Amino acid sequence: MVKKRNSLSNDLVRVAGVHYVVSQLSMRGLIAMPTIRNTSGIDILVTDPSTNASANLQVKSSQNTVTFWPTSMPDRCLRGKNCFYVFVRYLPKEKKFQAFLQDSEKVVKRVTKIVRYHKQKGRKVFPDWPLPKYLGSQRKLEEKWNNWRPPL
Repeated sequence: MVKKRNSLSNDLVRVAGVHYVVSQLSMRGLIAMPTIRNTSGIDILVTDPSTNASANLQVKSSQNTVTFWPTSMPDRCLRGKNCFYVFVRYLPKEKKFQAFLQDSEKVVKRVTKIVRYHKQKGRKVFPDWPLPKYLGSQRKLEEKWNNWRPPL
């Protein structure tokens, strides 16, 4: 199968998304280290040197302007007080990434609802995290990412 000329493999897109997040965090004065590929659930370890606060991030990336990102089943999702998801999508017209931040407990709660809904409807289960429908809610998650630092 021949790929479109401008299409990247999913692996390259994932790597690009992780490095985008790391670069943005580094520009905020945070220490951000990507993990090796087989580290379950955690893509980036982050520390704020001014407070010693730390957090774990999982990055979900897409090379398209998507409105949802596939996730693990709820019991396999990253979770914990200092665990967060960064959902990244590439905006081809603007030639830049856009990121949204959500804490892990809210992601797990939403994915659980989606899985339950699919099961109730007799559908094939597809765990995913959808971007909120309302632009105002989307902007809040984008702003949350733009101002994020590991919580104390």
